[in-house]
Amino acid sequence: MNKWKALAGSLVLGTALSTSGMVLASPEAGEGHRGHKAHHGGGHHRERMFERMAEELQLTEGQKAQLKADREATKEQHKAQRQAAREARSQLREAVEAGADQATLDALGAKIGQLEVQKVQRMHQRRMQLESILTDEQRAKLAELQAERKAHREKRMERWKKDEG
Repeated sequence: MNKWKALAGSLVLGTALSTSGMVLASPEAGEGHRGHKAHHGGGHHRERMFERMAEELQLTEGQKAQLKADREATKEQHKAQRQAAREARSQLREAVEAGADQATLDALGAKIGQLEVQKVQRMHQRRMQLESILTDEQRAKLAELQAERKAHREKRMERWKKDEG
């Protein structure tokens, strides 16, 4: 039972961290939510989002090139790790449906938890790469934009809770 609590905690932590940070562009351009192929130009949306943020932060061409090079350098590794996570979740679903024993479920849960931790670590690393190329003024602007985004998310959540209740 404790392993399941740990898994649930790591999933919640991973989700919280993934939504709390603002990373300019995703290395998985062309893919949508949860790594599935985007239906309506998900890659295009990410590119527009990147361009908007680059404009807001007034990134130089050199900074944009560095971010793109960083994404390209790790693109295949990220793709393989996303595929491993999809497969592990699929294996867990199949095991539950097949009535697998608790040890098997715990092992699959632990594997998913490890993959989630790796995902959070990758996101942190990307964030540090981004911050390393920003000027002090750009970092301050990024923090301001993140605070605005967080406030907007919280406002939306409040409306959602009000609609549910």
